Amino acid sequence: MKKILLFCVILSGIVVGITRGNTVNYLSDSTAKDLEIYDMIKQLENGFAKNDVSFISPHLGSQVYLSFLNDVSGYYSSNQAYYILEKFFKDYSVISFSFDKIKTDTTTPFATGRYYYEHRGNRAEAKVYLSLKFSNNSWEITQISID
Repeated sequence: MKKILLFCVILSGIVVGITRGNTVNYLSDSTAKDLEIYDMIKQLENGFAKNDVSFISPHLGSQVYLSFLNDVSGYYSSNQAYYILEKFFKDYSVISFSFDKIKTDTTTPFATGRYYYEHRGNRAEAKVYLSLKFSNNSWEITQISID
């Protein structure tokens, strides 16, 4: 009887260990991906907050959809998007910016926030939407809307 009980305890320990191991690996992979995306979005947030395209440009996809307050709207190459962002930042100087919602646990991660800016002596606020996709072994920006 003791041998059967000992066998059951050992077997249940192995099953629990295997189950936990698989769960931990799954959570670790998922958490690592979420942290990678979150860190990238925080870097992008820093770029918006400083009006600095150099924080954003390394993450631009080959085709980026832009929609801005200054009537820019359409798909642009990463090079075109760089110069459009640079001009936008000059014309709509940031007062403050932060993302208030960051969603990383999806196949198309996104972030939304508020862009407080000054344009021609007037202060205003715009909503920002940014989306990402996984391509060429990295996450890249597919859309930036500032409306």
